[in-house]
Amino acid sequence: MSALVLSSPLKGWIASLEEVPDAVFAGRMLGDGVAIDPLGGVLVAPCDGVVVSAHRAGHAVTLRSAAGAEILMHVGLETVALGGEGFEPCVREGQAVKAGDVLIRFDLDLLAQRAKSLITPVVITNPEAFEIVRREQDAAVEAGGFLMELRPVAGAGVSNAAEPRNEITRQVTVPLMHGIHARPAARIAELAKTFAAETALVTGERRSSARSPVGLMALAVRHGDAIQVLASGVDAEAAVAAIAALIESGMGEGAPVAAKTASAPAPAAIAAPEPLAPAALPADGVLKGVLAASGLAIGKAVRLASSDIAVREDGQGAASEDAALVAALDKVR
Repeated sequence: MSALVLSSPLKGWIASLEEVPDAVFAGRMLGDGVAIDPLGGVLVAPCDGVVVSAHRAGHAVTLRSAAGAEILMHVGLETVALGGEGFEPCVREGQAVKAGDVLIRFDLDLLAQRAKSLITPVVITNPEAFEIVRREQDAAVEAGGFLMELRPVAGAGVSNAAEPRNEITRQVTVPLMHGIHARPAARIAELAKTFAAETALVTGERRSSARSPVGLMALAVRHGDAIQVLASGVDAEAAVAAIAALIESGMGEGAPVAAKTASAPAPAAIAAPEPLAPAALPADGVLKGVLAASGLAIGKAVRLASSDIAVREDGQGAASEDAALVAALDKVR
């Protein structure tokens, strides 16, 4: 199989993953690649392929090339928390694209103010199948310029897994505030790879290997969703327990999950009270109140009241009006 050349999906500055201020990307938990500090607000396809994952928050997209390489592009850091603000997704899952097609448009100024960082990792999420043999780094790049070259790993795709057995299942309610996005997907996959058992997560009709970060992100699991953790093999029970415990821990992103209860009946409408007429001043001219708090109050009590001012409609001449103005000013000084 021939090498696969990827072009840059962004205009910007290419840096190493070690410079990304996020342990998941810097530690290559999602796979090998590079990072781009963007100078433009358009993300384009680095090669021909199919969109296998497009996050609902619009900040990340994964392509699978015809050769099978999976390329994750994650615009900025902590951008999932924006809930889609500042992003305009231009593709959907299952859509075929050509190199250079627009995948995401984003507001660079807004992200600069709201995101943890603008730096955008471009990662090969199936490094067991493809290795990077050449890459651009520490250089400026235009969208469409050379980024990296991939080569298939010899023997990749050959599975020696035993026949599934002893399937163990456990239901978990996801406490992750933003669901299973890139960071938790990487941690789940990293843990799953430490077990010999075949592991998977299931939600509704969707199923993904727990070892595939891209597959886990494609499940589109949200906060509060109930999912199934499955495993089969010699250490299936331990694998399910470990993966379930990791998810239930919240991984530093946990938020309380509200219990689902039956809708309470709407409260009966309460009629608005009739407005009260202003109280008349007592005959003795004394206003009486009630004690609001015990203690000693010292000060001047003043009763505010409005009064009608008689205004003459016919003028008395400039001299008379000037004198009236001076007299009025003297009263309020």
